[in-house]
Amino acid sequence: MLNLGMTEIFCFAVIALLVLGPEKLPEAARFVAKWYGKIKKFINNVQNEIDRELKLSEFREEMQKEIEKITELERRVQKQLDELKNTQAATEPEQVQHQAKSPAKYTPHSRQAVFPFSVQYQALLAQQPELNPSTNTFETELKIAV
Repeated sequence: MLNLGMTEIFCFAVIALLVLGPEKLPEAARFVAKWYGKIKKFINNVQNEIDRELKLSEFREEMQKEIEKITELERRVQKQLDELKNTQAATEPEQVQHQAKSPAKYTPHSRQAVFPFSVQYQALLAQQPELNPSTNTFETELKIAV
């Protein structure tokens, strides 16, 4: 931190010994060491605070970039939805004209529906395949845990 070599430390020790004398030198060394430790802790705390703030600012920049990406994606999706609506609006008059020429015929779906959330309902369908499930009433109920 201070970049002191052995010669500088030796010079300071000799000057301190001459100025303070041998009686007060140990007390002065403790005083200097105590203040050196306090200053070093203070500098470390300041450095940690600066590092923390830099990391926070980098995180904010990354978050801003991600928000910009999400906004761009949302804009593209909205543009695609608008294009789909426009193409659908353009094809609807053609479909209306085609439907007016030939009436639509209803053909029932012959395959049995399978609902994985109700095993009891599937068992009832397997036992009575000739019944229409939309007109039947069942004694079972679906419970959803939230």
